Amino acid sequence: MFVHKYFLGYSAFHFSKSRKFIDNNMKHNKIKGILLIILAASSFGCIPLFATTAYKGGFNPFSFSLFRCMFTAAIIFCILKAQKKSIAIRKDQILPVFNASFFGYFLMMLTLFASYNHMATGLATTLHFIYPVATMAGAVLFYKEKASFLQIGALAISIIGIYFLVGIDTSGDFTFTGFMLALVSGLFYAYYILVVSHGTLKKMGSFFLVFYITLFNTVTLTVTSLATGNLSLDITLTGIMATVMVALISSVIGMVAFQAGLQEISATTATILSTFEVLTSLVIGISLLGEILSYYQIAGSILIIFSVVAVGFAEKKED
Repeated sequence: MFVHKYFLGYSAFHFSKSRKFIDNNMKHNKIKGILLIILAASSFGCIPLFATTAYKGGFNPFSFSLFRCMFTAAIIFCILKAQKKSIAIRKDQILPVFNASFFGYFLMMLTLFASYNHMATGLATTLHFIYPVATMAGAVLFYKEKASFLQIGALAISIIGIYFLVGIDTSGDFTFTGFMLALVSGLFYAYYILVVSHGTLKKMGSFFLVFYITLFNTVTLTVTSLATGNLSLDITLTGIMATVMVALISSVIGMVAFQAGLQEISATTATILSTFEVLTSLVIGISLLGEILSYYQIAGSILIIFSVVAVGFAEKKED
């Protein structure tokens, strides 16, 4: 009888200890995921700076995207080879990766860049940020995820913050074509986030997945640029260096960190945290490009920071 009670007490103690260890580990992983997504968003926020430099060096949106993807694939290839990891892709992985690459990232870039020809970039960027809403809706409808009131509130606050940051002072042409292109670009990006955060692609290594997505995009962008006459090679060394830097910082670090973060937290949380990207662009614009900070942008920055903190609490509450 004594042995039986001792055994039960010993088992209960170790079960409780194991459960506490698992809970702490899950909490640690969520914090890691949040930090990775914020790192990714900060890396993406550097794109306007590099793009501005590259455009002055002879690049256009098509050639800039092409060289960015090409350099990214080359850098990650070297990393994988240095780690002596195989780059062989299974047959059942090819179609999902191509779908994410083409219907997600490529069409997102194409429609967003096209929208800039029909409306002010600030307003187009604001409309593009429909993707957190679309991602949350897709996660709930197609993947049966639950969205808390705190997440919904944080999302609403972040969208208002983005409008204050880049949309409220925007002036210029506004066309239905531009409106639809910018909106659709956000939907394509939401599709990309949902497919890489679920199923087969979520289980793939971050470097491996980003390598093939950028490799496929390199091929697609080459064909598209040649077909539309946008492959200009009248470029400067400064422009090339800018595309190397955007590949290293915004793609290798940004895309890999984003994919790694998606393995730890939900797609909905990741997209809300991604609004930190606009705040990073604002800081760079003020500190390096001499842009002036308005009261609206201060208010927008506060709202975005508040939404990031709120969604962090939402993740903690789910533990």
